[in-house]
Amino acid sequence: MWGCSSAPRRACSLKCRTWKATTSPTGGSTTWEDWEFTEAGKEAFDTYNFATDDPALQCLASSWQRVWLNPNVLLRITQEENQVLLWYEWGDLDRRIPLIDPTLANPPRGSIEGQPALGRYAAWYDGDTLVIDTIDIAPGYVSTMSEFAGTPQSNRMHTVERLTLEGDELVIEMTHFDPTNYRKPFMVIKTYPRSEFEVLPYGCNPDDAAIVEPDAN
Repeated sequence: MWGCSSAPRRACSLKCRTWKATTSPTGGSTTWEDWEFTEAGKEAFDTYNFATDDPALQCLASSWQRVWLNPNVLLRITQEENQVLLWYEWGDLDRRIPLIDPTLANPPRGSIEGQPALGRYAAWYDGDTLVIDTIDIAPGYVSTMSEFAGTPQSNRMHTVERLTLEGDELVIEMTHFDPTNYRKPFMVIKTYPRSEFEVLPYGCNPDDAAIVEPDAN
């Protein structure tokens, strides 16, 4: 983990802290905007089979949205001068995001080897909000949970995440642009309360994976 002293002042409220995904009454919420499927998107959603199609059965993430939605796991944010590190407890995902000039046509981008549905990403600050732009995403699922299980993403998906601190909550606004599956962009808003717990190894093993109905996640 990087130290805190080298981070820009504007990031100090966000970085070097731990946040927890939770649905408890004391904090944490998820809000989905309405979406409108294309014919291809509706077919993909209707034919989703949780027992065979969930990439998590192979310890693979289906999308960054699905990573953010996983309940009762932690996120650690740290930063140095030229990049931000988001360490997700789910899947032990080490997301190192270059900080770039958003006006560049082809900025450097980070990626995680072996996780094709998570694409390539870069970030910048819009005031106190961290903006993460992700492209080159392999087909997967926006969510494999509850009534949203099987919401698809194609290789035309482009996502924009906006991370903002509001009091002791981290607010993640994630907008999805995927003209293959959706007739218009839509947003999912997730909040993470601050946590004093430390991120622990997740240690996913496909041999230990269990098939769980989406409503039980």
